[in-house]
This record gives sequence, C-alpha cells and structure tokens, in this order.
Amino acid sequence: MRGVYLICYDVADPKRLRKTYRTLQGAGDALQYSVFRCELSRVELQGLKESLWDILNFEQDRVMLVNLGPAGARGDDCIEHWGEPRTLVPDRSAVIF
Repeated sequence: MRGVYLICYDVADPKRLRKTYRTLQGAGDALQYSVFRCELSRVELQGLKESLWDILNFEQDRVMLVNLGPAGARGDDCIEHWGEPRTLVPDRSAVIF
C-alpha cells in the first residue's frame, strides 16, 4: 500500500540543498520551496530516507516527514493551498456512470 508523505527540509549548505532537492524531485511533487508531497510504498520510503541520510549533515540540516495516510484516502484531502500551488494534488475522486 502506498502512503502520502509531506516532506519538508531546511538544509544549510547549498551543495547539500541541491542534492536534497534533486533526490526529492525524483520521489514526489514540489508543493513549495523545500516542501514535497510524495506517494511512496514502505520500501520506497526507506530507500528515500537512506538516500537523504547519505546527503544530510544532521548537525546543520533538518528534515520533517509527515505521514498523511494512505494514497486515495485522507492523504489526498488533508493539504489545503492558499494562493497558487507549484503543482496540483491529483484528483482522486470516484466517478460513477
């Protein structure tokens, strides 16, 4: 089962910042600068964590990972945007004909 995760980061070094951004860009959608929405399986989440652990300096950088719930459930409806979001959260509402 895939889960929806909100990942936010504050990275002090410009080189690590670019690497962090590129790593997350491959895993999800940028909602704002340093904020990503990712749909990941448990295996993908663990792989992403390990990739970030190799990049970050935990004495200077911070990452916040929030589990928003399963994809297709609350995880899609609990993000509210004011203003123009960088990317739109996909519409997962059911259509019955």
